Amino acid sequence: MVDIPFNKLYVYDLDAEILDSLRLMYFDSVTYEQKTEDEYLKHREEYVHRTPAIQSLIVKPKPRTIRGVSKSVSGGITKSDFDKYNEQRTNNDQSPLTEAEFEAKMDELSISGSEEEDGEGDGDGDGGEEEKLYSIDEGDKQIDESSVSFLYTRSPLVLFSSSLLPEKKCFGAYKTTLDATETDSEPLRTLMELNSGPVTGSLSDRMSALFMIGGGHFAGAIVSHKPIVTKGNKGTAEELMLQSVNFVAHKTYHRYTTRRKQGGSQSASDNARGKANSAGSSLRRYNEQALQKDVEELLSSWKPLLDRCDKIFIKANGAQSHKSLLGKGTDDPLPAGDKRIRIFPFTTKRPTTMELRRAWCELSYLKTMDVPEDNRSTVEKMLKKRELLEKSRSQQQKPVNEVETDDDDRRTSEMISLLKKSKAPALISYIRKNNVDDINFPLTPESTYARNTPTLLHYASKSGLHSMCQVLLTNLKADPTIKNQAGRTAYQIASDDQTRYAFEIARYNLGEDYCDWNSGANVPEAKSREEVQTLLKEEEEAEKSRIRKLHEEELTNVRKDIKTSHDKRFGKGKTLGIPSTEQAKLESLSPEQRMKVMREQRARAAEARMRARK
Repeated sequence: MVDIPFNKLYVYDLDAEILDSLRLMYFDSVTYEQKTEDEYLKHREEYVHRTPAIQSLIVKPKPRTIRGVSKSVSGGITKSDFDKYNEQRTNNDQSPLTEAEFEAKMDELSISGSEEEDGEGDGDGDGGEEEKLYSIDEGDKQIDESSVSFLYTRSPLVLFSSSLLPEKKCFGAYKTTLDATETDSEPLRTLMELNSGPVTGSLSDRMSALFMIGGGHFAGAIVSHKPIVTKGNKGTAEELMLQSVNFVAHKTYHRYTTRRKQGGSQSASDNARGKANSAGSSLRRYNEQALQKDVEELLSSWKPLLDRCDKIFIKANGAQSHKSLLGKGTDDPLPAGDKRIRIFPFTTKRPTTMELRRAWCELSYLKTMDVPEDNRSTVEKMLKKRELLEKSRSQQQKPVNEVETDDDDRRTSEMISLLKKSKAPALISYIRKNNVDDINFPLTPESTYARNTPTLLHYASKSGLHSMCQVLLTNLKADPTIKNQAGRTAYQIASDDQTRYAFEIARYNLGEDYCDWNSGANVPEAKSREEVQTLLKEEEEAEKSRIRKLHEEELTNVRKDIKTSHDKRFGKGKTLGIPSTEQAKLESLSPEQRMKVMREQRARAAEARMRARK
């Protein structure tokens, strides 16, 4: 059975074959693997055995409420925050807290029923996820502690398997519709009771209420559980489903309460930025009060119908919207503490009659969906990561401040840092302060420097620091004859011409008696700074000339290519067959005379062509 008609999936009037085939699905709270009913019953039995000892320790304070209504999708205020917190600790095999301990932790907890922000929007709705209880101590879930329940579907739906569906498919119904928000709920039994006439009464006698308000828009309806028969109507299955919604009463309002493209109600803006004094703000304030009055009058007129409703679903963002819908007293049409109140467990659009129809269809029909995949691989990765983390923590590492740095390594590091930055005065000052007697000291560690750059002069030459090479040779009297393990001097490993010129200038300044420049340092003949500058200038001019010549050659080649391409396309140009003397004569004539001569020339040419043809 693949394509099931939508009217057979109506929660309040399910097809008997489908109802008999439904089996509740259970999942693990950590890996979300599908579990059997026996595993669920075993876990529940263990939980029940722990309950008597735990309940004796619990001291129940007065329930905490926010705006008088809990956002728990189960409706009403059935448990206090204190009870919920201790229930979670019990599920995690932890001892419950006393009231005093719980009060001390209240600032660190975020418990279901928290207030929404005061801003309102047209298209915003509740996120569709059930409100959860969080704590600083446990987090959302402990990897080592798992439980089994029908609640762990990672969605606001409770899932049912069926023999009428393929293997990887299942049915889903909203937990709010089946009151399946607690571990002790029985959604399958609730579903059967909804389809049992003697228990719940006929469909025509049962109804629910839907209310949406936000952004100056209000939509409300009382919907009968008995759908309208759409047999014979035209349209898609979705259109027929919307047509089947049976509204006993419905009403919409719209008032200008939100500034265009700004968002948020005028009251929220006044609370945040102070009261504005403009014609538009005054109009929006008036419309907020008028909308609230309209809604209150409508709810009062619908009170007899509201008293008969099984459930009341609301969407109200912001304090002003809550104030418009929910009353404080028990005599109000819709008191805040009414246990029938539910929050829409999915995102809703702008409040309209059509949106109310869509929301009711979403709530009251089973959905065919894929069985959710487990996240066992993710949990295994987390466990592996935790093992590696614990292993790394267990390794005893020596603190950084206890590591003794060798003096030679520290000196090498600091002097190379100054060398790289070409800070000659700072380098000379460092040498004097630290009493570095030999500027040719070997750099350490030897494994890093000994093979190629054993001294500062080698390092500067290899790095192309030509100015620092002159400072090391001329000012600090470094020895250019020292060789590295490869048998090469500092001059021989120079990275560019300017560095080599620095050695030649140093030879000129220091003189031939300073060291064996030829065979020892392998430095060629000495050059003065002026000679080097002349050479550099000549090299620069030669380079410019070479580049200019390359540009000219490239330009010539481009022109040739253009001419060749033009000749291939249009052919080579031809000169007129007029002797140069005759051309000179023509230029000496007046324009009229020149025209006459040219006509005669063309006539003679035409006669010649005609004779040639004969």
